[in-house]
Amino acid sequence: MGLSYMDDNAKKRDSPMYFTVAVGLLFVGPSLGVMMSSICLKYFENPFDDPGYGPDDPCWVGAWWIGFVIQGLLLLLVTIPIFMFPKSLPGFKKPVDRNETNTANSFSDVSAAVKRIVLNPLLWAILMDGVASTYWTIGHKVVLPRYMEDQFRLTTSDANFYSDVPGTGAVLLGAALGGFVIWKIRPPMKALLVAMIVLKSLAGCGYLALMEPKCDKIEMANFGMENGSLILDGSCNMNCNCTRKSFTPVCGSDLKTVYFSPCYAGCEQSFNETFFNNCSCIIEPSSLESYTTEGFCTSETCWIQALAYIIASPTIQFLMNILMVMQLLMLLRCTQPQDKSLALGLFVALKSIPGIVPSLILLGPMLDPACLIWEHSSDKSGNCWFYDTDKFSKALHGTSAGFSFLSAATLGLIFGLRGRFCDLYEENNDYEELRGDTKETQIVEIDRSLSIQDSDDSYEAPPKMSLDRVISCRICLKYD
Repeated sequence: MGLSYMDDNAKKRDSPMYFTVAVGLLFVGPSLGVMMSSICLKYFENPFDDPGYGPDDPCWVGAWWIGFVIQGLLLLLVTIPIFMFPKSLPGFKKPVDRNETNTANSFSDVSAAVKRIVLNPLLWAILMDGVASTYWTIGHKVVLPRYMEDQFRLTTSDANFYSDVPGTGAVLLGAALGGFVIWKIRPPMKALLVAMIVLKSLAGCGYLALMEPKCDKIEMANFGMENGSLILDGSCNMNCNCTRKSFTPVCGSDLKTVYFSPCYAGCEQSFNETFFNNCSCIIEPSSLESYTTEGFCTSETCWIQALAYIIASPTIQFLMNILMVMQLLMLLRCTQPQDKSLALGLFVALKSIPGIVPSLILLGPMLDPACLIWEHSSDKSGNCWFYDTDKFSKALHGTSAGFSFLSAATLGLIFGLRGRFCDLYEENNDYEELRGDTKETQIVEIDRSLSIQDSDDSYEAPPKMSLDRVISCRICLKYD
């Protein structure tokens, strides 16, 4: 409703810039939310309780709920001014439709609008592009923090920050640049669609290239494979009664091998819960006394790879979002003015129902084969503790690339139907010329033309016509 309201209360040639600002603000919100969550997750779920371990521990559960409380209060404050907006802004009145009747909101009119939308192939092609874009956008955004945490050994708060804030900044910059170019240069629809196809294709290739930055693969100590999962129990820790309820990785004395926990490493003694020795499962000890240290084994080149990924990923998002505003413009220009709100509602509904929800459901089956160690509690499997990062990378980036190419294909279909679009920039020109700052001037000119009297004193001037009536007549003549 908000986008339709802006489009109805602005010159069509200025809509790209207004949409750019609106879309930019939509991305600022999630970015601020991620930064807020990054701060909140540094505190324990119960801020008044000390769990005995810190945010670096995989068992750490941050105060996720604090952000919802703050956001709820902010939403309440922002919603109040929205109720104060009038149906139309001062100085604006929609042109009168010659087919408009007093029963505009009747069931028959709604049925006719639904029929027009259902039988609009261009609208459905745009909806297909929106669903395809949503699949890889939501899926990649949700899984990316966990991928960066496992691949580059980042903490949960750091992974949330680096996976969202740089990318959101790139999206804002790309949308602002694209909106300004469309507003200033006004390129034709054909050129814009070709550019969108090229950019989506480049984005797909970029996602495939993101498989390259990676750290040395973690060597998790195991005793074989069973049903796709690592076997952690062996003769060296048989009597330790180890459990997989929590993941507390430790690095072996060879500085390469990681053990699921000090218990699975067979360690008997600990110092400050960060150094463990007399570990019976240590492979190829580097000294006479086998030991482990808390955390993953570090790699000197890992941060360089992480930095390359942090730079490359936002670059791809910048390129593919340069013409993001075009999706909204296409949606509004492929429908009749009275159907815009219904088309936007359908667009949001389809992006949410067959786009967001299925993408989140399909993430599990796509990533489950990459899991090597599952949480086990009371003979039930829970979350995945440890992934094969190579398989994880292929599943994540391969799926994102596939849906990027699918989006490019749907844009090719839109390109074939581009002749069905309304004028992209100059819709309702006649009306635009008569409203705004020139309104009073036009009224004066009309009144003068209608008040010219003949030399005959018996002549009666015709009644003065209102501006709205003149506009209505001009529009009717235009369409007749």
